Amino acid sequence: MSLRLTLILLSVLFLQLSQVSAANGTTPGFADSLFNEGDYFRAITEYKRYLYTYPDTPAAARAQLNIARSYLQAERWQDGEFALQQVIANYPGSDEADIARILSIESAFKQGKPTVALQTNNATTLTHLNLLDQQQRLRIWALAYQGNYSKLSSLDLSGSGCLTQQDLQNLEQLPTKSPALAGTLSAILPGSGQLYAKRYREAGLALLLNAAFIAGGLQAIDTGNEVLGGILLFFEAGWYGGNIYNAMNSVHKYNRTLQQSTLMEMRQRSHFSLLLDDDAAILKLSAPLD
Repeated sequence: MSLRLTLILLSVLFLQLSQVSAANGTTPGFADSLFNEGDYFRAITEYKRYLYTYPDTPAAARAQLNIARSYLQAERWQDGEFALQQVIANYPGSDEADIARILSIESAFKQGKPTVALQTNNATTLTHLNLLDQQQRLRIWALAYQGNYSKLSSLDLSGSGCLTQQDLQNLEQLPTKSPALAGTLSAILPGSGQLYAKRYREAGLALLLNAAFIAGGLQAIDTGNEVLGGILLFFEAGWYGGNIYNAMNSVHKYNRTLQQSTLMEMRQRSHFSLLLDDDAAILKLSAPLD
């Protein structure tokens, strides 16, 4: 009797050990394949199913991270940020938590929010060397998009994936246009400020509209219809002010487009890339990020 009981207990123990071993060796393979195919929302479902079934496996942290990455790839920024914070909270000290901190910064950067990227406190506990390098590169590029060239001049710009001193000099010497001059030109002749900003369609429209209201108002007054003339000139005052504002805004857009296109060329030349844009289910941190 005791022998049979012993055999039963050994069998149960062996079965439990086998289940633990199988669970530890399980990976979210199907979810990974969906992620690799770009089917991100189905991948999220499968990663969640995997976490529900195997919450304590070594691959659980990566599954949680890939849920966040799937949201970010689909440009569901708020959902992605929430999932990243879950990775950081649930797996502190892990490579996945470090990656989540970097992805949080990259998410702000990719959304065109360099100031938010610079203000984030997520990247204060990084331990992986490649991720520390990526953090520094992100800081450099965020400052460049912010236009903070004085701060950039005090940083070490050496290393792959970064701006060079020549790039910084070129950025400081970009042939930008003056918003004040655009406003002054449009105040003198409606549309001329837009023409200065190379907004030719807007220049023609501003000139025609202002000329039409002025001509119509003066003609109405000249024919004795002072009320109609006053109304037309009242509306013209609004168009005139709007024309000046539009000219100045056009110059701001021109300068921003010039800066961003120049920075994009510099990024391509420097081979700077974002972890966020990596569409492989498994990130290889041992390889150079750039």
